[in-house]
Amino acid sequence: MRSIALAAALCAGALTLAPACDRGAPPVPETSDPTGKDLVVGAVVAAAEKSGGIRIYKVVEVEDLPEPFGRDLHMIAYEPKAQTFQEAAELRRKGGMKVLHDHMRVRLVSFLPRDHRVISHEAISDEERAPYLKSVNSRQR
Repeated sequence: MRSIALAAALCAGALTLAPACDRGAPPVPETSDPTGKDLVVGAVVAAAEKSGGIRIYKVVEVEDLPEPFGRDLHMIAYEPKAQTFQEAAELRRKGGMKVLHDHMRVRLVSFLPRDHRVISHEAISDEERAPYLKSVNSRQR
């Protein structure tokens, strides 16, 4: 009889927690780090575009250059654009986004003035890293 009661309690607990599993993307931070320390390898960043909307980027590599150059971000840009940061986070969570640019080199000082938020962190696949490596190898010739 105890095992039936225990099983019923476990099932009730699982049913109570199940809706929490599909609540969508976690809330987007209110602000970003003004120094860019949150822009690390694997960061998925939603950033406002001059032309309107919010574009999603993924940081594939961060390159520290000697002063006065500073840091460069190597990123992937995705489409479609979203209208809000929370919508961008939800788009990314759902998946199926199209790669707009498979490699972009962006100066940190140029990116920081844009309104942006880190919406998640993901591992970098070999496929995502390949365009960056191709660019690096082409500069070393």
